[in-house]
Amino acid sequence: MFGGVDHRYYKGELNWIPLIQAGNWIVNVDRISMRRKIIACSGGCEALVDTGTALIKGPRRLVNNIQKLIGTTPQDSKHYVSCSAVKTLPSIIFTINGINYPVPARAYILKDSRGNCYTTFKENTVRTSRETWILGDVFLRLYFSVFDRGNDRIGLARAV
Repeated sequence: MFGGVDHRYYKGELNWIPLIQAGNWIVNVDRISMRRKIIACSGGCEALVDTGTALIKGPRRLVNNIQKLIGTTPQDSKHYVSCSAVKTLPSIIFTINGINYPVPARAYILKDSRGNCYTTFKENTVRTSRETWILGDVFLRLYFSVFDRGNDRIGLARAV
């Protein structure tokens, strides 16, 4: 929808996040945590909120650490995990503008056409001077998003 917000698609309040720079859908991220421990973005980082990206992407070393914490096995371009792990793996929490946005295992683990489960964390191949993440559809399916160009901000609320 352009020029408005359909309240039927989210619950609670929209949390407004200022853009780092007008014209880009990039926001500051406070930290990324799992089991109450910071696993990335310890000194703050940035994230591009991107409807054109399917996965969650981040710097290689940090994504590899997340894969290790999840207990994945790399094969070809994906990192696989037991499908039963979806029930026991913790959420990965993106704290943005002081608000926690959990991404549960049921969202970050997908099943391929052969019935094998893999994580949706992938290396961001774009090199930047700052730690940069891309929050794609895996994140956006969980959080109703309002891209407010007029006020250079993004609104997020739990999707229904």
